[in-house]
Amino acid sequence: MKKLLISTVVLTSVLTMAACAADDEGNSSEDQHNQDVESQPVISQTDMGDKMSELSYTVYDFDVLYEESEFEGEIENDEGLIEAEFYNPFSDITARGSDAFEAIFPVLQELELNPDMDDEEAITESLAAFDLPDNYLKAQLEVVFSDGTEKTYEIKK
Repeated sequence: MKKLLISTVVLTSVLTMAACAADDEGNSSEDQHNQDVESQPVISQTDMGDKMSELSYTVYDFDVLYEESEFEGEIENDEGLIEAEFYNPFSDITARGSDAFEAIFPVLQELELNPDMDDEEAITESLAAFDLPDNYLKAQLEVVFSDGTEKTYEIKK
C-alpha cells in the first residue's frame, strides 16, 4: 500500500513539473511577442495633442466617394482626446489611432485651409494634399478651425 501511495505521489509530482515546464515554454513566446509590441514606438495622446496645436483646426474629416472605393481621413481633438482614422484605398492604408494620426498629420501640416475658401477650393486643396484622383462622385470636408468656426465643404459630381 505504501509503495502505491509513494508511486502516486511521485507520478503526480512528475506530471505537475512537466506541465509547469510546458507553460514556461509557452510563456517565452508570449513574452517575446509582448516585448516586440512594447518596443515599437507609439505616439502618446499627449504627443498627438501637442502636434495638433500646430494645426489651424481641431477637426478635419475628409470623405471622398469614388465609383468603387472610398477615401476617409479624419483627425479630431475632442477636449484633449485625439482620435484619428485613415483609409486610403489608393495606397492600401487602413489605420486607426496613433498609426492613422502619424499618416495624416504630415499631410495636414502642409495643407492650408481657411474659413473663407469656397467648396471647390477647399476640396481641390485636400485632394491634392492626399494625392487623390479627381474622378470622384462626391467629396465632403468638415473642418472645425482653431477659433471655433465650423465649416462644411461639399461637391457632388
